[in-house]
Amino acid sequence: MDGRGSGGDWRRAVLYVGGMMGPLGTFVMLPMIPELRSTFSVTTGQIGWALWCYLLPFAGLLLVSGTIADRWGRARTLRSAVALYAVATAACAMAPSYLWFLVARVGQGSMNAFITPLLLATLTETAPSGRVGRIVGRYAACQAFGQLAAPLLGGFGADRNWRLAYVVTAVIGAAIALLLPNIAGTGASGPRQPLSSPLQLRSLLRRPMLLLAATTLLSAFGPVGVRVLVSLSGRDVIGLTGSQVGLLLFGGGIAGMAAAPLWGIVLDRWGGLRAVIVSLAVCSGIVALLPAARTAWLLAAVWFVGGAATQAIVVSFQSLASVAVPDNRAGALSFTLSHRFFGHALGAIVWLPVFAISPTVAYLACAGIGLLAIVTVVASRLDTRGV
Repeated sequence: MDGRGSGGDWRRAVLYVGGMMGPLGTFVMLPMIPELRSTFSVTTGQIGWALWCYLLPFAGLLLVSGTIADRWGRARTLRSAVALYAVATAACAMAPSYLWFLVARVGQGSMNAFITPLLLATLTETAPSGRVGRIVGRYAACQAFGQLAAPLLGGFGADRNWRLAYVVTAVIGAAIALLLPNIAGTGASGPRQPLSSPLQLRSLLRRPMLLLAATTLLSAFGPVGVRVLVSLSGRDVIGLTGSQVGLLLFGGGIAGMAAAPLWGIVLDRWGGLRAVIVSLAVCSGIVALLPAARTAWLLAAVWFVGGAATQAIVVSFQSLASVAVPDNRAGALSFTLSHRFFGHALGAIVWLPVFAISPTVAYLACAGIGLLAIVTVVASRLDTRGV
């Protein structure tokens, strides 16, 4: 994919749009947690397993998915993964039991591990020198669109029939799968690579890369992962409906979508290291304020700023990952994203039970972990300046 002319623009647009599928599948369930609890007769803590079953296989396969796909051919892998993702999403809609629902969530997460890093790697390979931050920012904006669409769709489902939200998501996935075969080019569908150096994982097991992975995990476990707690604050603390919580989360998604490309420009000027430090510090401070947001309007206002800050963190560490290992770019991105979603999976298990006991403790702990992430990224000494 050379990215030149109208054909290149069309192919690149499909790649950007595909970026919304991961966030859509992850977050569509957040506004309808009470409805899922009721349908399957489970507790809030047990609902955390529905997030865990999506995020853990997603994170685990991300460790190697990008590198494997570079050997198998990215276009071939993308087409298969998006189609199977749509099938798994339809299975969520039809789930007669919680066990069925959890197994379908495993399928969603597994397939998304072969979608998100491959789309981003293909896009960044075509980026002109000095413009990686802008490309990553635009892709992150599409991810943010998925994040803002997910709560609206989930809120609609919560107030009508939660299964409809998964039906719509499955239809979107199927449509993208049909469009992906039109994407062609050397980066996305070139010949299989020889396996003389299996998986090239050694290039990822270096101190800077491992510290970046730790930063990503801590960020997701801490301030970046509080969206699920915000949704519970709206439903269980303030008493909002599913649609109202969807709108509340929508505000944070709009802010993130607007902030992502702008932050990409800032990142190109500042460098990735400074951008990560600033975004983590700001986001951690905002998360520490969330326990005081006891009305719908105040929660919406704080989360609007928080949504922008969390997306700035994501743009920053994805930019660092995209240049950290030039000879294994897809592998580095998938390795970093893996640790992000390990963090989200860990947070789903840890913070939901803590929130049920004390929302304040859950929020403040997330903020403190964000400050710890600053230490690890400084120690990595990675940056995007000069790239």
